[in-house]
Amino acid sequence: MVDALKGVFRGFDISTAGLRAELARSEIVSSNLVNMHRTGNSQREPYRRQIPVFEEVLDGEVGKRNANFGSGTHIAEVVEDQSPFPAFYQPGHPDADDNGMVLGSNVELFQELADMQVISRSVDANLAAMRTYRSMLQNVIENFR
Repeated sequence: MVDALKGVFRGFDISTAGLRAELARSEIVSSNLVNMHRTGNSQREPYRRQIPVFEEVLDGEVGKRNANFGSGTHIAEVVEDQSPFPAFYQPGHPDADDNGMVLGSNVELFQELADMQVISRSVDANLAAMRTYRSMLQNVIENFR
């Protein structure tokens, strides 16, 4: 009987993994927003935008082909955005060079806000999937009665 129930809650596990990944992604976006005004100069780089890289988590084997099935997603790594830093003229700034130029962060406010919107939609989708899966399990239990 234990083997028959193995994997019954896999739908919840997959959605939970998605929610965890989106939580980690929201922390990265929040960090980008908090540090977007950190400047630099030729001796010290300003803050570089961080970008999460998602990876599907595979486990188990299906049939004889050794095909794997997904059990969610997670952030495999966080990479730095290599786009150039904007330079602006501000002679009185502590990070200004001899010409009065200061390097700004490569974080763009609207890109980060768009990412937060995508995170919000993804969380909503994962919660909807969990509710649907719960409803399916409830229907199965009702059918056994």
